[in-house]
Amino acid sequence: MNTEIEKLDCRRMRNLEVYLCGFVLFLVLSLTRYFFRFPGLNSKPIGQVILVGLVLSLLLLVLSTYESIKLARKMKSDPELGAALGNELVRSLELQSWQAAYFGAIGTTVFFAIAWFFYPICDPIMVALTSIIAGAGSYQATFYFKYRSA
Repeated sequence: MNTEIEKLDCRRMRNLEVYLCGFVLFLVLSLTRYFFRFPGLNSKPIGQVILVGLVLSLLLLVLSTYESIKLARKMKSDPELGAALGNELVRSLELQSWQAAYFGAIGTTVFFAIAWFFYPICDPIMVALTSIIAGAGSYQATFYFKYRSA
């Protein structure tokens, strides 16, 4: 059983790595698309490439989230796995990660509020989506880095 626990723990970390890659890619492309909107670059081919990248990064986020859900179901169905992979350290890190998620979402919203003074907000839905994903990514990144260092 110990090897299955180790495999599932590695799978959890690999899912987090994929999520974080998608998160960073989404954040960079989202901000690029936001700042390209005003000069009209989003309607040019470079804007289309960025849009495809955004869709692909969202696909990475969805796939890694789906894998995490499958892992959570497996942990829930087997009490021994659940106890091993959902130990006190993991629960503590999850609580700390919620604080990072809050500050990540708030920080992104504040960033766009400050940027609005210098650059017009043309797409509030993209701003909201970016803030939500920044919060979720902050949660996952905090958990990932703190878990690896523990």
